[in-house]
Amino acid sequence: MEKSLLLMAFLPTIAVLTLSAAGGDKRNLREVKDEKYQPGQVWSYKTRPGDESSTLTILRVEAALQDTRIVHIRVDGIRLKNCTGGSEPKTVEHMPFAKESLDASVTQEIRKGSVPPFQSGYSDWRRGWDEGKAGFFTSTVAQAVDVIFSRDLGCSK
Repeated sequence: MEKSLLLMAFLPTIAVLTLSAAGGDKRNLREVKDEKYQPGQVWSYKTRPGDESSTLTILRVEAALQDTRIVHIRVDGIRLKNCTGGSEPKTVEHMPFAKESLDASVTQEIRKGSVPPFQSGYSDWRRGWDEGKAGFFTSTVAQAVDVIFSRDLGCSK
């Protein structure tokens, strides 16, 4: 059985790699259509060494104040060693990114498929967003996965 990781445990990590997000006003975030990213697309991206077969799936695209685009993704096929003795996840089910950060990460659209379930992780993130406590990644996908590995799974570099 493939292990997965919900990002809700990593909200403190998001603060390390995010812009100050204007959370707190539920009206300032809305789902939008994007020319490049559509839910269900699977992309290859510039991965960490050892994760070359990893892919990301677009889950949802939203606009915040001043038309900041937030692209919600799922990352599959990663190799995360858990240095605390717990499970070793192969998937991060929900990660929010600035569109520009995703642009700097993706290399090629591989296919279009169905959107995997993500509501649990998204709901936790959205609750944090509405309370002004959650943001989005402004790093590359590989850098964000690396932070999860080194910081939240107890592994030092």
